[in-house]
Amino acid sequence: MKVIFDLDGTLWETGDGYIYSYNKACQELKIPEDKIQNDEFVLGYLGMKLEDLVQTIIPEAPDKMELGHILLKYVIEYLITHPKTNSKNIIRLFKTLSSQNELYIVSNCPRPFLEAFYQVSGVKEYITSDNTIEKYSKQEAIKHFTNNYSEKAVFVGDSSADYAAIEDHNTIQFVYAAYGYYKECSDYNYYLEDLDYLPSILSGIQSVESILKNKKYEVICNKGTSVTLIEKDNCKYFGFMNIKNSEDFDFVLEKLKEKCGNKTVYGPINGNSWYNYRLALNEFDFELYPDCYGNKEILKKFLNSGFEIAEKYTSTVTTLNLNKWGFKNIKLPEGYEGKIVRGRECNDYLDQIYEVSCHCFRDHEFYEDIDLQTFKLLYSGLLSQCSAYLAAILYNGKVVGFNFVYPDEENHFLVDKTIAIEAAHRNPAVLLKLIELSNEVIKELGFDKVLMHFQNVKNITMQSYFTGTIIKQKEYGVLKYERNK
Repeated sequence: MKVIFDLDGTLWETGDGYIYSYNKACQELKIPEDKIQNDEFVLGYLGMKLEDLVQTIIPEAPDKMELGHILLKYVIEYLITHPKTNSKNIIRLFKTLSSQNELYIVSNCPRPFLEAFYQVSGVKEYITSDNTIEKYSKQEAIKHFTNNYSEKAVFVGDSSADYAAIEDHNTIQFVYAAYGYYKECSDYNYYLEDLDYLPSILSGIQSVESILKNKKYEVICNKGTSVTLIEKDNCKYFGFMNIKNSEDFDFVLEKLKEKCGNKTVYGPINGNSWYNYRLALNEFDFELYPDCYGNKEILKKFLNSGFEIAEKYTSTVTTLNLNKWGFKNIKLPEGYEGKIVRGRECNDYLDQIYEVSCHCFRDHEFYEDIDLQTFKLLYSGLLSQCSAYLAAILYNGKVVGFNFVYPDEENHFLVDKTIAIEAAHRNPAVLLKLIELSNEVIKELGFDKVLMHFQNVKNITMQSYFTGTIIKQKEYGVLKYERNK
């Protein structure tokens, strides 16, 4: 990813240098004492182009060109002797950032100012390219570095002027350096409290990019609270919710409704059915893994703002008593076989269960394909953390149905993560055999409870065949908002 930095206030603290330079210039030019402005006045011109600065900061100066040279000389003199970057260890930070990103600096300052920063920071070797006012304006430089906005990038700046320098906000995400000099910036995609937190923000951005790929999206942010609005053909989705403060969320929610226009907006949905999405509707203190967003206060805010529940799902902890049904040694039709696969051996079947999953989930309202590599990362990550089991039905040697489960040792139940059967093979014998195999896994592991995750209440699911007692049930919902309703 390309990461473009503003300089003044974003990467180093220059305010004291401006004050020093102004006072030295007034002294050198013999400006009357009653004409000398206070520090607050001087700091109000931070980040201004030098050619504009000299016209306003000391109007009594007889030679504006000379004034420019004097101001630049003294500010550099001060900043070199009083180095103060905005990172505790800026070399380590830029080394870390440059290992995965291309780094750029754009500034309205003259070249000597940037070179002074390089001198005190020692980060020049990590910068792919830079720009000062002699070459391009900040706006032109951002456009140039992103090849006329054909490449996605992040711009880190500390002012509304920095936000305005971005012509294409669909391509460039703006990270507001809130620790900088300008405290009134209201338009931004990400809120950066400390420069050293930037790697974490970039990691989050790259994670979203890897899921959404080339989809058009916008991040609505208020301080550390944010939500991502994703464009669809006939509607919009919101997802990737990050709620640090419920009061900050009020602004985000109203902005979300405003930006949906006349389209229906659904959410929270992180791109599609493969990733964590949905909002918890109850049992907020009952935490499951994987779990979904939500607390009582946030849900209430949505419902009071005109959102309604479009889809509802349940995660249910229940006992399983197949003996009551008399299921034992279910006979499969010719060509079928059932088997239990254990542990790392499940990796050998990921290609096949991926294919079955794609075929089965395509009729889901919020489904979109993910590639095989991403699918394998999701499942292999889980397989590396626990001893998973795969109850599989094969037809002529190929998986046509499966139930992927793993033990939750902490909560003492088996997690039923995914069950899917190809449409052409959905018959009572196949389903019952899959249940029988799953029950064998439960008995083998010694569990008498199972967690069925994210079952759509509209559908007849495997949970319908459970005859044990429901111990705990948590509901989740996908919400929707229609402006004209």
